[in-house]
Amino acid sequence: MELQSRYADITAQGLGLAVITYDSVDTLEGFSNARGIEFPVLSDEGSVVIKEYDLLNREQAPGVRFYGIPYPGTFILDTEGRVTERFFEQAYQERFTVSSIMVALGEAADGTDRNATRLTTDHLEALAYPTDRTVAPGNRFSLVVDVAPKEGMHVYAPGGHTYQVISLRLDTPDFIRAHDVTYPASEIYHYEPLDERVEVFEQPFQLVQEVTIQMTREIAGLAAEPDATLTVEGVLTYQACDDAICYTPVELPVKWPLDWRPLVR
Repeated sequence: MELQSRYADITAQGLGLAVITYDSVDTLEGFSNARGIEFPVLSDEGSVVIKEYDLLNREQAPGVRFYGIPYPGTFILDTEGRVTERFFEQAYQERFTVSSIMVALGEAADGTDRNATRLTTDHLEALAYPTDRTVAPGNRFSLVVDVAPKEGMHVYAPGGHTYQVISLRLDTPDFIRAHDVTYPASEIYHYEPLDERVEVFEQPFQLVQEVTIQMTREIAGLAAEPDATLTVEGVLTYQACDDAICYTPVELPVKWPLDWRPLVR
């Protein structure tokens, strides 16, 4: 259902969309009609195509209910039919959201809605927001922080130095699995008095923290509760310097408020 809700956004980017599953034509037709699916949903009975692309989920043994499913994923193809990107998970219950894929492909996310948190210090301005306002168990989405160092300031990027790198730490909830933070390309700052060259960010940049919500019965129950919400909490840590002073490292509490979307079974 997340794909259908974002179908207009996908086509507005000049992209097409098609889904292939191991379900029968009758099953897919019934589901598509009941849910108002507008994009092509293709039946791969016997998982012939799934096997040809070596995507058969080997964790499901022959004879069990889910045998024949692929590893869940998305291929991005160009106009010549060549695969340019792919996004895959091991667990069949987990999926990248459309928004998280678009951000990974370089599409700007909307950080101006009610789910955004603005942070201001003497050294920088930051806006923290999720790629998705509504999430479901099994979703893999992104928590984004847009950072703008103030004039004359820089913060430290990963590299060969001992300064405090700007970073995100997630504290709650415990059923959120955090992946590695994605950093943009950094710049080299030359501190002439020490002839020191270090990796920094001086211009506005973006941190992207991908997370996955685990899929369990308990979490599915939370998502199904009326008016249920989810808040992810964490800390943004950094050390800022200007041309004369290196300031004490700073820790900023940050929250990403979300709404739950119950599973469609």
